[in-house]
Amino acid sequence: MTVPSSRTTRILAGCLTATGLALIGAATLEPYRLRTRVVQVTLPRGCDALTGTRIAFLTDFHIGGPGPSARNTLEAIERLRAWRPHLVLLGGDYFDQGRFSPTAVFDGLCDIQPVFAVLGNHDYRQGEHNARRIAAFLAERGVRVLQNECVVIDLPNGSQLELVGLDDPYTGLHDSSLLARPLTPHPRVLLAHSPSVLEAVSVGSADIGLFGHTHWGQIRLNWSRWLNPLDAAWYLDRIRKKPHARFQRGWFWERGMLAYVSSGIGQTQLPFRLFAQPEVVLLEFAAHGADTHRPCDDPQRYVRERHGTGASGALR
Repeated sequence: MTVPSSRTTRILAGCLTATGLALIGAATLEPYRLRTRVVQVTLPRGCDALTGTRIAFLTDFHIGGPGPSARNTLEAIERLRAWRPHLVLLGGDYFDQGRFSPTAVFDGLCDIQPVFAVLGNHDYRQGEHNARRIAAFLAERGVRVLQNECVVIDLPNGSQLELVGLDDPYTGLHDSSLLARPLTPHPRVLLAHSPSVLEAVSVGSADIGLFGHTHWGQIRLNWSRWLNPLDAAWYLDRIRKKPHARFQRGWFWERGMLAYVSSGIGQTQLPFRLFAQPEVVLLEFAAHGADTHRPCDDPQRYVRERHGTGASGALR
């Protein structure tokens, strides 16, 4: 067995140190690099009623948590104001650890209507009374919080969309029986905080589902779309003795629907992100698929990222 020379050892140690410092630097800076992700979407069922509709999705704000959560939330709402969506959906975790405090961060939502929301596991950390307080706070800003409710929304083109908002699946408060009803001619959107709810719904229960919760691992050294011990979020689930959601980041085809899991906006536990950039998600619905040569159960048949931005926020 050949023993490395002291010079080789020093070089390896230097490389490891430099790599570690680079990763620490990136993790410190990444929370400030709010990305705008603009995606063209075609629903598998057709649903031409959504063609031309713009839906924005924001989630996991964690106001009061570590890092620039409030700053990113303010910036995200400003980007929505410029993009002028027809509908805004919010995915929960408004206050880190559920520690509610009066704030003006969400006031801009009053000017961007309509806005619908669900609650997340952090919103329940201080009890159901506190969760109701958070819901009332959002309602004062024009946000309708859905807790296991289904609503029909009128779209600007005169057609309608069915929105199913489930209460937090991570804490077991969801009622998936709302999705048992057959699909109508209207497109059905499923909104829930955690993608773990996908384990409990039947095939063909929605056209598209939007989720948060995972932060994409927040500190991510794993390049797959599934969680493993190279993601910081893996340990948070273990600490709380919760099963890991199979779906952690990006687009999936599951239960006959398109599903997107967002990296969210804020941070929890640690003021870092690494390879899990915070994001604003903007969906533009089109009549024709992005790549019709792909299989029917491949998300890339239906979605195409049109353009995105880094920290500047200027759409191209």
